[in-house]
Amino acid sequence: MSLHKEKADILIIGTGLAAVTTALHIPSDLSVILVSKSELTETNSDLAQGGIASSYLEETSEAHKADTMFASNMTSCIERVDILTAEGRQTIEEMERFGVRFDRDGDGYDLGREGAHQTHRIFHAGGDETGRHVMRQLRRSLPDNVKVLEHVLVHDLVVWQGRVVGAMAFQREERIHIEAGAVVLATGGIGGLVDWTSNVRTVTGDGLVLANRCGAELTHLQRIQFHPTLLATEEPRLVTEALRGAGATLIDADGRHVMAHHLLGSLAPRDEVARVLTERNGPIYLDTTNVTRLHDRFPKLALTCDELGIDLRQIPVRPGLHFHMGGIEVDDMGRTGVDGLYAVGEVADTGVHGANRLASNSLLECWVFGKRVAQAIQLNDAPFTTSESLAYDISFEMFQELRSQIGNWLTISPNLEEMKCFLQNTQSLTLTKHVTRQLSEQTLLLDAARLLAQSILGMERHDEHDLSTRTTTTVFE
Repeated sequence: MSLHKEKADILIIGTGLAAVTTALHIPSDLSVILVSKSELTETNSDLAQGGIASSYLEETSEAHKADTMFASNMTSCIERVDILTAEGRQTIEEMERFGVRFDRDGDGYDLGREGAHQTHRIFHAGGDETGRHVMRQLRRSLPDNVKVLEHVLVHDLVVWQGRVVGAMAFQREERIHIEAGAVVLATGGIGGLVDWTSNVRTVTGDGLVLANRCGAELTHLQRIQFHPTLLATEEPRLVTEALRGAGATLIDADGRHVMAHHLLGSLAPRDEVARVLTERNGPIYLDTTNVTRLHDRFPKLALTCDELGIDLRQIPVRPGLHFHMGGIEVDDMGRTGVDGLYAVGEVADTGVHGANRLASNSLLECWVFGKRVAQAIQLNDAPFTTSESLAYDISFEMFQELRSQIGNWLTISPNLEEMKCFLQNTQSLTLTKHVTRQLSEQTLLLDAARLLAQSILGMERHDEHDLSTRTTTTVFE
């Protein structure tokens, strides 16, 4: 098998908003390689519908900060939330300088409101296709010092004397070595570990495994958010929370408002809504009869419902895996505990989300902390050396069986026995030196699931409450 070599000052693994923001703010005299596991646009950022939360038009960021803390049940790091919301006030203006055009009405910005927000502060671009519009424009703005490589699976980081100096990967089926003075992990979350998710299928926790292997700390892996409203059809699709912010309500088959008991109604924090919907028997719908300009404000949803023959006035929904609040431990500049290794976006645990992420804070986090990582990067001057790679020696059929087991326990209320069974089954797998891209990809996914299972089981051993109580405050959102 042939070997291809690349070299750059900085390697960024990922092509979503966290990765692109970092690349946009790196000095132009430094060379950057941006790698995508699949197509350039196959990222969760491109799928983002809800928009970007910012107190840009408010007198201060204090209300946004308070809403973020409230949604997390006061488990977010208040100092990091202050950074997110205060520096996030400039995000809209900064993105506009790169050519992003946010939706406006006759009076200015056409702001939306989502769960647990006190006010309308969600900025959209292209209605419910904010992610696609923002990412398309920002990628167009990438400077000449940034080189993009697609279909690159990074399976190991290269460490020399405690410093990260590059990565080993496959570009399609070809082996590739990438030498770099610093590596930024922007690999996204864990949604692709299961089928019922709002995430792209390629987002499978790779960054967690890569960081763990080279000694970086992982924190709060058990903090997993389930979005209340995925389209309840054969293939899950996200139904943006902005729809509820525009007046839609969650009802049962008899037309009763299922969140009527909550002060915020259908706009209660995601963890509380998801729990209620999971515990109820029978179908749940979004009643959109009170939403004005539905087709104009939610064109993607309207088109999807039309294609599937779904009545846009009553949309069937159910919860699904959405966002990972835990991740790689970083400081407020995105530095990990390993020299030369940085993390940003969903793969990083910045502390801003706590046990439950406030709606539309994810894209904001990518922008605010992506800029910070770009400022903090320091390059290593060290030789590039390779080490032996290993992968689980299993057939694709056996891998699929193990992956289906993950879906049995990676749920809102984790099944501990299923989890233990998965760990036992994967513990006995044999390793091979004859590594292929397929084996590497399978190994990364299984190892990410193992890290999550071990974290959840570890929390259970140290928790005095029963699983359902713990789940509502830590494991689920």
